[in-house]
Amino acid sequence: MLLPMFATRFFALVIVSVVAGCASGPAPRVTRLGDGVFTSPTLQEAEAYCRNFGAPMRLTNPKVKPAPGAEVSFRCD
Repeated sequence: MLLPMFATRFFALVIVSVVAGCASGPAPRVTRLGDGVFTSPTLQEAEAYCRNFGAPMRLTNPKVKPAPGAEVSFRCD
């Protein structure tokens, strides 16, 4: 009697974990360079990473506008 109840709860926990993992979007791909500087493959992923913390994103070299789809270096201030 104890084994079926344990198996049912375990199965329910696994299902809830899978659904929660699928519901959250993929994490942005970010590399930490040190001193608060990060790199990301795209500008959109950099913005999404900083948005997770509620911090504005600032490019480390603001004079150079990144090409679409180009890797960017940034800080979350």
